[in-house]
Amino acid sequence: MTSEHVPFGMRLSERFGRWAMCRLADQIDVQGLNRIPASGAALLVSNHISWVDPVLLACWLTPATGRPMSWMGKAEAMRWPLVGWFLRVNGVFGVRRGAADLEAFRLAERVLREGRILGIYPEGTRSPDGVLRRFRDGAALLAIRSGVPVFPVAVTGTNGLWPKGAILPRRVARVTLTIGEPVDIPQGVGGARPELDRVSEAMRAAVAGLLPEENQP
Repeated sequence: MTSEHVPFGMRLSERFGRWAMCRLADQIDVQGLNRIPASGAALLVSNHISWVDPVLLACWLTPATGRPMSWMGKAEAMRWPLVGWFLRVNGVFGVRRGAADLEAFRLAERVLREGRILGIYPEGTRSPDGVLRRFRDGAALLAIRSGVPVFPVAVTGTNGLWPKGAILPRRVARVTLTIGEPVDIPQGVGGARPELDRVSEAMRAAVAGLLPEENQP
C-alpha cells in the first residue's frame, strides 16, 4: 500500500459504484490488478465502450491498491449538473475533444510527475460497435515525455450494460476488466510523427491483445 490519500467522497462513490455494478452484471471478472505498482507514476490506456468504463476500473483498482486515480474526460461532461461534481470528486479533469487542450495535457503531465496514476482513453470517444479504434496522439506523447510505465487495459461487456444513448442501464451476463503487462515504449524517442505513430501502435496492439476477437481492430 502507498501513503496516497483516497478522499472520502471518492471512497464513498466507489463503494456505491461497485455495489451497483455487482447488481447489474451476473459476473464481473477482474484480472491484473496486481500489476499496478504500489507507488510511483503509472499511465493506464484503455479501450472505451461505455461511460461506465472508468467506474468499473476505479471501483476495483482503488480498493485493491489504496491508490486514487486521475482521469482525462470530456470537458462538456464537467459542466453537467451533479454529474460534473461527481466526476471532479473522482479525479476527472476535462479535455476539449477535437482541440489541442494544452492546459489539460499539462495537468496530465503534472499528475504523472507527482507519481500518481492517470487513466486515459486514447480513442478519444466511445467506440460505437465495441471495436478498438485508432489511438490519438495524446497518450503516446504523454508516454514518451513522462517515461512512466504504461499499462494496457481492456474492458468488455459495459457497452451492453449501459449502451451509448441509453437513459438507464441494463442487466448483462458478464463484464470483464483486464490489466496487462507494461507496454515496451521505445527509449530515446521524441515527438516526431513517425515516433508518435510507433508508440501509439504499440499501446493499441497491447490493448487489442487483451480483447476478444470481435473487439479487435
